Amino acid sequence: MEILRESRTIAKRETILAASTAAFRDEGYESTSMDRIAELAGASKRTVYNHFGSKEALFQAVVARLFEESMALNQVEWDPNRSLEEQLGDFVRAKTLLSEDRSARCLTRVVLGVYIKQPDLLREVIARVAEDESILANWLREAHQAGQLSVPDPELAAHMFGKMTAGVLFWPQLLEGQMDSDTRERLTRELVQTFLARYRLASG
Repeated sequence: MEILRESRTIAKRETILAASTAAFRDEGYESTSMDRIAELAGASKRTVYNHFGSKEALFQAVVARLFEESMALNQVEWDPNRSLEEQLGDFVRAKTLLSEDRSARCLTRVVLGVYIKQPDLLREVIARVAEDESILANWLREAHQAGQLSVPDPELAAHMFGKMTAGVLFWPQLLEGQMDSDTRERLTRELVQTFLARYRLASG
């Protein structure tokens, strides 16, 4: 009985999160009310408050879920049997996922607007994005140890790679709309080659 009750609680929480995501994405943060979220979730407002104590807490949970889904795809591990180009290309595709999905793109715009106006509301959640760079830094460290790259400062290199990816692919797609696949792949290849021109060990 306890397991069934817990399962229903988790399911209701997920329903509320899904409804909140849709509301914030389509109507914006300021225009979305807890009444509207309760309506979309098919729940009472009291139930919504029982799961999330405030609209701010609910928005933070939605944003955390958004970034967690993106980071889950960014778990690229060093593989000596794959080319550097392939593996770095995987990092680029993972980092630009939010700007390639229309729904995620719309929600990300809302998140940025809120962050500009109320940075304290999302400061802790946004800080988690830095964890993405630590994953790439570890990959670069292993490539360096394997003698494939010369990376004296993996953290700095990972930071620069992230900024390059954001400037070339993430921000243009977020602000101007999704690029066609051929353009994305061409820019990804050029970005990776530019990065490798700096850090790949010279052959011979």
